[in-house]
Amino acid sequence: MFDEKLLRIAAQGFAVALTVSLVIMPGVIALARRFRIVDKPGGRKTHEKVTPLLGGMGVVVSSTAAYLVVRWALDQQLGHDLDFHVIDHVVAGSLVLFAIGLIDDIFKESMAFQPKLLGQVIGVLVLMWPGLVNLWDDPTAGIERWFYQLFLVCWYLTIVNSFNFSDNMNGLMSGLSVIAFAAAFFYLRDTASARTMLVAVMLLGAVLGFMPYNFPRSRVFLGDAGSMFIGFWMAWIMFDLSEGFMSVPSGDLGLNHLIPVVLIMGIPLYDAAFVVVMRFREKRPIYLGDNFHLSHRLVRGGFTAVEAVIILWGLGLILASMGILALQAIELYRYLIFGASFLFMTMLTRKVIALEKAHAQAKGEGHDGPSQSASSP
Repeated sequence: MFDEKLLRIAAQGFAVALTVSLVIMPGVIALARRFRIVDKPGGRKTHEKVTPLLGGMGVVVSSTAAYLVVRWALDQQLGHDLDFHVIDHVVAGSLVLFAIGLIDDIFKESMAFQPKLLGQVIGVLVLMWPGLVNLWDDPTAGIERWFYQLFLVCWYLTIVNSFNFSDNMNGLMSGLSVIAFAAAFFYLRDTASARTMLVAVMLLGAVLGFMPYNFPRSRVFLGDAGSMFIGFWMAWIMFDLSEGFMSVPSGDLGLNHLIPVVLIMGIPLYDAAFVVVMRFREKRPIYLGDNFHLSHRLVRGGFTAVEAVIILWGLGLILASMGILALQAIELYRYLIFGASFLFMTMLTRKVIALEKAHAQAKGEGHDGPSQSASSP
């Protein structure tokens, strides 16, 4: 359990991130309108008016302000900064993701998916650079260590794009991020991972400050810059929670240590996997967006957009709770919790699809083919 001084510093970081985010967002909206960094309605997009895309900049600025205050408070109140300099490469990687997302937001109508994916890979490699250098200089490194690095690349790309995919309806991605950051803080405050806990609580405040401008009606979107920045830090925080993967003497190489964090991020990961499988089955490129996410299906099933988002928030809370329980469980029971959660989501998805079809039949509509877009899936 952290001491009172550290929890007080965490509260200060949260308060600064929340306040700055709330205060600067109107300026960010004006800036986006000034430079025409906006998302236009049309196609599969459900919003009815031109909407600014720089919400992610507000999240970055507010979390940076909180970071500076936390570093100062640690030095003044504890006499050390928890070696925050050790994660400078993580900060650099997150800024690369933000930059490539911002470029995509600016050139949304003309930018292909390949440069965006390349930028994501570069950002992840910046984060991994110290470990890769050490591995390259170690002549005794075995294939398992290189496999571990490959897994890290896949881990970050999967989570970044899952959260990017889930940014498809007002408040959905930001609300699910708040749930995941809050779950991480709930667990990390009772461990030795003080630095990770502080990062989680700062991002929690920054995203919470953004939400009133995005839900239920949106004055600003996170944009790819914001969703990728948040997804990148989410991947880093959650990997700290999964400590033990491939480093514990168990029959599954510590794979069960990933189960709790996969559940905490359950809705974005499940929804991304679901739409990718559907695109494969229908022989469509996985990078072309459509309106067949769970949120869209709920709306076509008769719910309003606000109701659909709240339902998915509720499911996110349920899965995050299962993840917290799994963190306390031993190996076998983690697999049981994961299996039960997956079965629950599968059955629920079948119900949603059935409701969608029944609602379409009641309205006398056929099943329209998926509309495609080169913007965020």
